[in-house]
Amino acid sequence: MLEDKLKDVFGERVACQFIDINSSAMKSYPQVEKTIHQVLLPMTVINGIPRSHGFLDLNLIIDTVKQELDKYRS
Repeated sequence: MLEDKLKDVFGERVACQFIDINSSAMKSYPQVEKTIHQVLLPMTVINGIPRSHGFLDLNLIIDTVKQELDKYRS
């Protein structure tokens, strides 16, 4: 649902991934790997930066992605 909504709002400008913290894929996210055991899951990471944990808030994610995209328009 989250990925579908992000695609509806942002089209192909964004990508959404679920990463299993017990998989080798975590090696690609060293910043997240350092903090993952200090927070409640799920963790939302945008542009490699942990943004929230313990819940998924679609509106918060959309607002944060909009702010990130606006940085690249300036």
